[in-house]
Amino acid sequence: MSLLVAIPFGIASAIAYGAATAVQHQAAHTGTGAADARGLVRLLRDPRWLLSIGGDTVGLVFQVIALATGPVVLIQPLLVLTLPVSLFVGYLLGGPGPRRGDYLACLALIGGLGVFFVLLGTPGAGREPHPRAIMVTVVIALLAGGALCALVSRPGASTLRAGVYGGVAGAWFGTVGVLLNASATQFTDHGVRGLLHAAGLAPLLGVAVMGALGMTLTQVSFQVGSLAASFPANKSADPVAAVVLGAVLLHERVPTGGLHVFGYLLCLSAIVAGAVRLAAPALGARQDPSAAEPEGR
Repeated sequence: MSLLVAIPFGIASAIAYGAATAVQHQAAHTGTGAADARGLVRLLRDPRWLLSIGGDTVGLVFQVIALATGPVVLIQPLLVLTLPVSLFVGYLLGGPGPRRGDYLACLALIGGLGVFFVLLGTPGAGREPHPRAIMVTVVIALLAGGALCALVSRPGASTLRAGVYGGVAGAWFGTVGVLLNASATQFTDHGVRGLLHAAGLAPLLGVAVMGALGMTLTQVSFQVGSLAASFPANKSADPVAAVVLGAVLLHERVPTGGLHVFGYLLCLSAIVAGAVRLAAPALGARQDPSAAEPEGR
């Protein structure tokens, strides 16, 4: 384990993901408030979207390196930095310039992340999870997420649907981060052979299934609502799922005393508040076309 390698690569991963997200939303969002399967297929021919997938691929490579050299409960929360990155990339793509409130939101987000790391301390190395525990975790995550999406699938309420879809996708990505860590540990400890046994195949299968579904659901959330609805939910649910599963599934050390839990909640509140402010329209300058429509339409 080397935090001198893990943390820089974790930050680099967040930068790549943030740039890719800004481009993806610009390409996928329709302003109609409806999910469109044909629209998802058309993205495969959109050069902007394909370019963003290249950015996601770079981010994934950096994330794998970070998770192979550091604990998931420390590395995965770094991905909330994709929010300020996407803000500035959106500006470079022709969006509105950052305002004073945006800079304050960045400080709140980074401050909350920094205090969380202080409270967390040094998690240390985790243990290899049992393949059965991995598969049970994947099944529960998919069923619970699918049920939440089904509850808000009725027409209308595009903001709610985008938020729920984004939150579910974020929780799935947090789970993927934990599974990537398990796969990286297998490879580091046992080489390629470690990935060919149940302990290596189970997390790889989970990464493939949950990663593909999480990416698809993210694009759907971009279609049905504004970035302000989907992205904060996505980037808030991601580290929460990763930290909880990192402690439960990988047995990484996360202090759980009363004061620590209270501190975690304060940090999460600061991150969520900063995330919402960064993604939300500012004084109407960033208002999404769909936001002006009645929810029932």
